[in-house]
Amino acid sequence: MKPYYEIDFSAVMCSFQIKINDVELISMSIEGETRTDFPVNHLILESGKQTIEVKGLPMTGQKEMHDDSYIRYRVNMYDMASGKYVFVRQFEEYFTKKPDKNIPFIGHQSTFSAEVPYTLDAWQKGKDLKNVKFDVKEKLIKKYNEMIRLISAGNYNAFISQYQKRETNNALAMYLGQQQAESRMGGVISDMKNGFKVQELTDDVYVEYSAYGKLAALKRTDMMSALRLENAKTEEELVLPITFYIPEGKDEFEAI
Repeated sequence: MKPYYEIDFSAVMCSFQIKINDVELISMSIEGETRTDFPVNHLILESGKQTIEVKGLPMTGQKEMHDDSYIRYRVNMYDMASGKYVFVRQFEEYFTKKPDKNIPFIGHQSTFSAEVPYTLDAWQKGKDLKNVKFDVKEKLIKKYNEMIRLISAGNYNAFISQYQKRETNNALAMYLGQQQAESRMGGVISDMKNGFKVQELTDDVYVEYSAYGKLAALKRTDMMSALRLENAKTEEELVLPITFYIPEGKDEFEAI
């Protein structure tokens, strides 16, 4: 069996964020309603209890939650052993409570038990970034600018090598073959070569910690990653979600 877990969710009239094991799965601002599902295996480090946290904030430009705001979610389990999605079970479904004008957000937390045939070498042995003696934001900006320079110079192999551990873990957790794994990064590199230019960091970036203080990322005020590409002709934007940690015994950030 190759267990494959997805979170099926709806979000209405809010800026929302979903975390698995205190690591962001997705964040977005919705003026209306969205319903979709996302795989979560890449955020399941090993078998056992997994945590889910959903949070909704006022829509971009608003100060209060909309009266109709809510988030609904559940986890579905499939078996990928045959190469196809075979439904196995549905976990309990949850809804956030009706917005309270005295509370500027909505949210819900839950857990589910997962069984997976792998253990990911990720941020478990990373340093607690909330207790280091250096300026995390300053060091992160330096790292992001390093990656921006690699992309701008067309040094794609060096960029991929920085991203490699993250993608190796994703491939293992998602049961991807070598060709499938390579095509994931290949698509991003293709965009870079065909009109998408990397953006400089903006002044509004802030540090978001996750994984219980062991991961950090730069975000913009729209709650999404600060590492972005833009196609001026098509007016499209490509956001590259990325997080960093510092392995024990080391002093520099690495992508994970």
